[in-house]
Amino acid sequence: MVIRSFLAKQLGYPSGFFGRLVMKLLNKSNAEMNDITFTKLNIQPGDFILEIGFGGGYLLNKIATSQIPSLIAAIDPTIDVIKMGNKKFKHQIKQKYLELKQASAESLPYNNRYFDKICTVNTIYFWSDPKLVLDECNRVLKLNGKLVICYNSPVFLEKTKLTQHGFKTYEPENLELLMQSSGFTDISTISADGGTSNEVFYCTCGTVTYINSRK
Repeated sequence: MVIRSFLAKQLGYPSGFFGRLVMKLLNKSNAEMNDITFTKLNIQPGDFILEIGFGGGYLLNKIATSQIPSLIAAIDPTIDVIKMGNKKFKHQIKQKYLELKQASAESLPYNNRYFDKICTVNTIYFWSDPKLVLDECNRVLKLNGKLVICYNSPVFLEKTKLTQHGFKTYEPENLELLMQSSGFTDISTISADGGTSNEVFYCTCGTVTYINSRK
């Protein structure tokens, strides 16, 4: 129980030596989720992209090496993740092509209507206020901007007993309703099989077609 609790905490907020191992593990185990998220972003030349919670940096690296967007930004609440990212992406940061900030999803440190696309993989379980996060995503996305959220199924999270350690589960229909209430439309969800690593997982996308009342 103690070991599982420690692992659950590291999955959400990697730190120290064990955190570095977890980040490497996440790059491998979440590869398919990250690949699908990248495809769903449908990045266009000139796009400004934000990733919320970049973990080991697999998706961030995939976006950066594509050399399609004009700017890539990423936030994470954990200082050790930021330090790893600063080291891993030092050349892109020096070129001002990529920027990293320590911040929470509930308070995105960017101006209104700044990004064309936002993505996040396996972070939704840790949001203290999901509606606030989605409102923030609406705020910083341009009109017709796209949000892509990839997450594990409740069945998988319950099977791994992570729900006993603070992981909040979401069925697609529940997330879709939350997104709708935050000003997203054209909402759709696909499911995929991540094999032994994640089993069935979901990817939900939505578009900002009207400005939410929260500014």
